Amino acid sequence: MIDNIDVLAFGAHPDDIELGCGGTLIKLSSAGYSIVLVDMTQGEMGTRGTVEIRQQEAAAAAKIIGAAARENLELEDGNIHTSYEAKRKVVEVVRKYRPSLALIPYGKDRHPDHCRASELAYEGIFTAGLRRYKTGQEFYRPSRLVYYMGWQEFEPSFIVDISAQFERKMEAIYAYSTQFKPDDNSYPPTRLSSHKYKRFIKSRIAYYGSLINKEHGEGFLIQGNIEAENLLDIKFSSF
Repeated sequence: MIDNIDVLAFGAHPDDIELGCGGTLIKLSSAGYSIVLVDMTQGEMGTRGTVEIRQQEAAAAAKIIGAAARENLELEDGNIHTSYEAKRKVVEVVRKYRPSLALIPYGKDRHPDHCRASELAYEGIFTAGLRRYKTGQEFYRPSRLVYYMGWQEFEPSFIVDISAQFERKMEAIYAYSTQFKPDDNSYPPTRLSSHKYKRFIKSRIAYYGSLINKEHGEGFLIQGNIEAENLLDIKFSSF
């Protein structure tokens, strides 16, 4: 059993993690850190693909990222909410893997599932640290929680340079061929499968990279402040 991993990343649907923080996860896994991905739903309400195909695509994307494992909580797609049962599933997966860092979606988004996934992940992660909440596991709460970007942008607390990981990030995204490849006419066209959506992905990554004088970047948000032990260890992009 894998436990005491470095990073546990949550997403509402298979492909959300890849879009929001795939490059950073690839960078971490390449540096030897252990990564586990957790999808809350199977994406069964999606216009394109099937649950079975999405499972295959998610497994392929996880391999590209270098994840040690990928789990699906099998919550109802289109109806994520913080019920007792849903929160317990989050608590159990947090206590199972005991990550040092949790990555969760930003709480504001055009898709209601993304908003509620953020709330559910936060509540579940917090509850996992309550010793009197019984699941038959040891209580545990990661010391670091970071939000990644979905559709709604925010002013990042920090930006990760993913220039070297950009191509693999795009490969992980396009492992979901039913969702993103515009030339697949097996399903009705959607916003995600349009040619312009790929341009949107690339332009956003390039924009956040430019803010730190890099080619590509992913922005993240924290609650509170970042402690600096040594100012000389901080990288600045203002000069």
